[in-house]
Amino acid sequence: MFRALLLSLLLLPTLASAQQTSPQRFGDMLVYYNTFNSSYLLPDIAATTGLTRGPNHGVVNIAIQRETQDGPVAVDALLTGNVTNLLGQRSPLRFIRIQEEESIYFVANYTATQRGLLRFEVEVRPSTGGTTQTLRFQQEFFPDE
Repeated sequence: MFRALLLSLLLLPTLASAQQTSPQRFGDMLVYYNTFNSSYLLPDIAATTGLTRGPNHGVVNIAIQRETQDGPVAVDALLTGNVTNLLGQRSPLRFIRIQEEESIYFVANYTATQRGLLRFEVEVRPSTGGTTQTLRFQQEFFPDE
């Protein structure tokens, strides 16, 4: 079940938007992120992960890797953050940790009632210690019609 979710989360940026984002680098950490409409998730996958589907719900997906001599390694972390619309209305993001084998992803729902630019700010604190980093990005949201 989770394998289908992870595959969905990896493919959705390609399906949902022509805009591709590059990971943000914080020292030896790479933070990958994307957002998409929740309707792209199958109902059973959304239910299993605790995500809400609906025309005004989106999902933010974050994965963190550390570069090592043996290649990239998934980083476990504590994520907190918020999303702000153009009116300055801020909503907290409640991240859900998903792990399958060596892969770790963090997903959170957000709500937007109309099309518009959303600003995301996420604090990333590696569980092994180290400096808390702030990931900032913006994405236009298109509610399902």
